[in-house]
Amino acid sequence: MGLRIRNGCSFHGLALNVDMDLEPFRRINPCGYAGLAMTQLRDHAGPIEFAEVGARLRSQLVKHLDYAEQTTLTGGID
Repeated sequence: MGLRIRNGCSFHGLALNVDMDLEPFRRINPCGYAGLAMTQLRDHAGPIEFAEVGARLRSQLVKHLDYAEQTTLTGGID
């Protein structure tokens, strides 16, 4: 999760590694931190379907951010 404030505007984002090749992260400084080890959900929870992760994440964000309305986007993530 990242947050940046610039000229009075906030920018935020969330990246969740589910099941991927993490080797490219060894060639950069993730989040600006040299030597920061990247991980993925599969290493902590075992095999899990990407769609299930999305559904669970959406549900938890709605719950914990006290958001009253859910919108489901179709078409998938490319």
